[in-house]
Amino acid sequence: MTGKAPDAKSRMLTAQQLDAWNRDGFFVVRGFADPSVGQDMERETIAAIRANPPLANPGRAFYRTGESLFIQPEAQPDFTASAPEDLISKVFNPHLSGAARDFALSVRVADVVAGLLGDDIDVFQSQFIFKNPGAWGQPWHQDSYYFPFDRQPQVGVWLAISEATLENGCLSVLPGSHTGDIHPHGPDLREGANQGYREVTGLNIDDAVPMLMAPGDLLVFHSYLLHRSQDNRAASRRSAMVYHYGRAGTVPLEPLSPAQASILRWTPVRRSLQPA
Repeated sequence: MTGKAPDAKSRMLTAQQLDAWNRDGFFVVRGFADPSVGQDMERETIAAIRANPPLANPGRAFYRTGESLFIQPEAQPDFTASAPEDLISKVFNPHLSGAARDFALSVRVADVVAGLLGDDIDVFQSQFIFKNPGAWGQPWHQDSYYFPFDRQPQVGVWLAISEATLENGCLSVLPGSHTGDIHPHGPDLREGANQGYREVTGLNIDDAVPMLMAPGDLLVFHSYLLHRSQDNRAASRRSAMVYHYGRAGTVPLEPLSPAQASILRWTPVRRSLQPA
């Protein structure tokens, strides 16, 4: 069931949040969710991985488990693991079921996104991120580069499940970079870099801001915002759930590949003409 549209006052973002969105391209809502919400998502995702672990799918950079989840193992060859999830980079499509779906379609999250995109919104992608010890970060990029849609921009919603620190590979963002165009993205040239990553180079990153977050904090960001993640140099995992929302009725500008179609799963969240 999708969230019912509340009255305008209850869904309105604060003036500070709107100012930050327009000026910087992001804002953080501290303590948005109880930490147990993310813990439930992590528990369900780990159970899915253990039901079909990467060691049962040797050599596969991307494999399916269950009805809808797609699992991306780490590409780095030097990983050691005591559990199957220690070998995983991302799990796609958790928004289609369970605790991750409940959060994605919740009225509180819909209120935030609708305040930026309007009431007719869908969630079209989700990723549970396992930034395990030793995992490399993702280089500077813009999410809309990966979303070739007719309606721009999209909104990213990033829920911290564990603490995000400089040591364990937090995100960094370039405030105000959302006001430009989508930059050319070249290959990630690091030897052994994770498959599928692309990189924007030649940036002045003097003003980059690290996103230090506690479990339950929510980062809301514009899909043109330049951002990256750091390497995890800590002894523990940095976990997060990331959702991407767009306007209902959005269509791709070109045919999607089978791989794209498998992880771009549009799900209604709110409609302006829903009955009360």
